[in-house]
Amino acid sequence: MRAISNVTIVTMDPARRIITDGAIVFNGSELVAVDKSSALRDWLSTADITDGAGKVVLPGLIDTHAHADQSILRGLGDQMHWMPFLDDVIDPWLAERDPADAVLANALSMVEMLKNGTTCFVSPNVDPTDDFAALSDCVQSIGIRAVLGRFAMASEAMDDILAVTDRWQGAADGLVSMWFGLDVPRRPGDIDYPHFYEAVKKAADERGCGIVYHFCSEFEDAMYIVNRYGMRPAEWSRDNHALGGNVLLINGCQMTPDEIRILADTGTHLAHSPVANMKMATGILPVPDVLAAGVNVSLGTDGALNNNSYDMFAEMKTAVLLQNAVRHHARALTAEQVLEMATCHGARAIGRDDLGSLEPGKQADFILLDLERPNTLPMHDLISNLVFSANGSHVRDVFVAGRQVVRDRLLTGFDEAALLADINDKALRIADQLSLSTHSTWPIE
Repeated sequence: MRAISNVTIVTMDPARRIITDGAIVFNGSELVAVDKSSALRDWLSTADITDGAGKVVLPGLIDTHAHADQSILRGLGDQMHWMPFLDDVIDPWLAERDPADAVLANALSMVEMLKNGTTCFVSPNVDPTDDFAALSDCVQSIGIRAVLGRFAMASEAMDDILAVTDRWQGAADGLVSMWFGLDVPRRPGDIDYPHFYEAVKKAADERGCGIVYHFCSEFEDAMYIVNRYGMRPAEWSRDNHALGGNVLLINGCQMTPDEIRILADTGTHLAHSPVANMKMATGILPVPDVLAAGVNVSLGTDGALNNNSYDMFAEMKTAVLLQNAVRHHARALTAEQVLEMATCHGARAIGRDDLGSLEPGKQADFILLDLERPNTLPMHDLISNLVFSANGSHVRDVFVAGRQVVRDRLLTGFDEAALLADINDKALRIADQLSLSTHSTWPIE
């Protein structure tokens, strides 16, 4: 039995309690008590106690849109809209890369995520050529939860797709969850496969896993669906068995009110990535309208190639500021709402009722932040400080399934220094191999 005491706990439980002078007690991977220290004397008398020294405890953040294989290309996708971005950067990277380089990129992303307080992420388009054994080993050694949306294309035999999904489901001591990253038509030349989509939905339902794909993200892909099929993207998805309670859509920037209602009626989830949407000029999700309609909206960073980081604190702040600016209303979206999106809404989006809040019986996934810093004092409003003042560097300690994976900003089970020593040389080689360069016009001497 272990305990963290002398902390302020933002529980994200149904009552949204904030507990001062609190303690959390966990046994193995499970939380067993979360309350005032004075109410947990009996638990604390038998626990191995760590003094939290006035830190703030949050549930681990859940990044529901994180292309973890792109960090090694950071800075090479700037000033691009989505089609040249896919054609000139993503497609060459997928076609030419060594699977070992993909694992290296995933490792860099996962280390960054953990140190920024993200304990679980969804990678929506994991390439079929990736080395899933090495990737799972990497997940386990780093200690983060990974939802891997293995790209599912109709050109591949369904039995082969299912074999990979079933083989790696629950790998890395349960840290790996296998989903289907659905390939759907988005631009001229794409082909639709109605029977394949139905087969994928059936397989996901039978396995209790999810489906994830980019949806109605840009004006061009939305209009492609309209022009080709004579219907809106949400109607196309509904008619092709690609909506439902185990489906996570990405972006949705171009949705109409009718489409928002379709998502609500089908219980479909939506991941919002405001930084990447703004950076690539793809559109703005009307978050208050989507939430008001009853759609579960989570939060995601997208990726280090078009964000260019995996800092969910930056994502929370940006989400609020974007909605407030475009709606000319200072409370269009609140700090409390985006913190929900980054925690309990994220857990709901991935079908995990054991994550996203700090309550007995849930998984011991939590982060400790040091807010005794110049940019997060004074503490008039804790939630305001967390969303508008804090960033990933305030995260000091991270626990996943009861295992401490970050201690005082250092990973406990992974050689971060060795990883960083490898990155620059390999990144330069990859950029040269793919003939990629930055768009900066300033001279470097």
